[in-house]
Amino acid sequence: MRICTRTECLRLGVAIEEALLNAFYHGNLEISSEIREQDHHAYHQLAEQRSAQRPWSDRRIHVSVTVTPTEATYRVRDEGPGFDPSGLPDPTDPANLDRPCGRGLLLMRTFMSRVSYNSTGNEVVLTKLRNPETEFPDDLDSPEE
Repeated sequence: MRICTRTECLRLGVAIEEALLNAFYHGNLEISSEIREQDHHAYHQLAEQRSAQRPWSDRRIHVSVTVTPTEATYRVRDEGPGFDPSGLPDPTDPANLDRPCGRGLLLMRTFMSRVSYNSTGNEVVLTKLRNPETEFPDDLDSPEE
């Protein structure tokens, strides 16, 4: 559909990966970023434990994609309780740039045209708009050499 260039496709993939990681760790497993900031090992250990315990182990991530000639929209929804997105720290604030957490939000906001959440806070919608000025090579669909 030629929504984005190859470089933009890589960035789009990073944004989607960050949304999926957030849905898994923070949504379905309900693990706070603060734990990761204090002890990276404890964060992953708790994730491993909760992945094997109910109710966390029964939760799924739902992904849907809609692509039109002008945009691609990716919805990532977890089955966790959600959160209030207005309470998120600004990832572009210089005070937050050195923090080990929150970079996923910055990447999603940087690489996507729009990022929004549902009212429950358990679904993120990532939209990439096609830049009408982008010229695509004729061999875009052929494999790279």
